[in-house]
Amino acid sequence: MIAEAIDTALTLAIALAGWVIFFATVAAILALAAIATGTWGVRALWQRAAGPSWKRGRIRARIYTARRRRRSRGRTRPLWSHTQPLDYEEAA
Repeated sequence: MIAEAIDTALTLAIALAGWVIFFATVAAILALAAIATGTWGVRALWQRAAGPSWKRGRIRARIYTARRRRRSRGRTRPLWSHTQPLDYEEAA
């Protein structure tokens, strides 16, 4: 009777230890995956956001410059369309 109780207690302890090891392994894998994903995301944002456009690569710099020029064209007048004030008088 006592032997059966000890045997049952040992069986339950081994099963509990197995489950603890299993869940610890799963938690470690999930933690490492979260760290790797976070590192990848931060690195991607850092490389995209930091630095001048020429540092991003030639093609990206050209695309970036073209977009910036297109945006600024709509807001300002071209240099050749400069007009003189109406009260302008020539000096000679």
